[in-house]
Amino acid sequence: MSIMNALANAEYRQRISLLATLIKLSESDGKIDDKEWKVIEKVADSFGFLDRDTLQYLKKNYKEYILETPYSLDERITQLYNLWQLAYADGKLDEQEIRLLHRVIISLGFPVKKADRIYEASMEAFKKGLSKEEFNRLISGIVLHKQ
Repeated sequence: MSIMNALANAEYRQRISLLATLIKLSESDGKIDDKEWKVIEKVADSFGFLDRDTLQYLKKNYKEYILETPYSLDERITQLYNLWQLAYADGKLDEQEIRLLHRVIISLGFPVKKADRIYEASMEAFKKGLSKEEFNRLISGIVLHKQ
């Protein structure tokens, strides 16, 4: 396998694992509502595979996937943004979503010591309606700050 094929395969796995994690997050309260499903479809479409068969397969088999962490900080922040976008689709967070979001911050490779700050900043960003770019700058600032 060429290095380009290996990188493309890794990117594909990361995208599938993110979609599966989005589904897991949306299922955490027992059901996927329409707003949450639209976010999942939007993310799938941004990846270039808004394919009903793939999404239905993932909806049934999401537990088989673990979140694969991208190397790039920007990609990790984008994944975090997508997860928050889904969790906050209905304008509120339930206990299961809160617990899962805390775990995901660590799973995405963000510093453990900064996990609470990242969580709080993310929640405030979504309450304020920050754009994806503003969210990226905010979280990058927290991660890259020495303290």
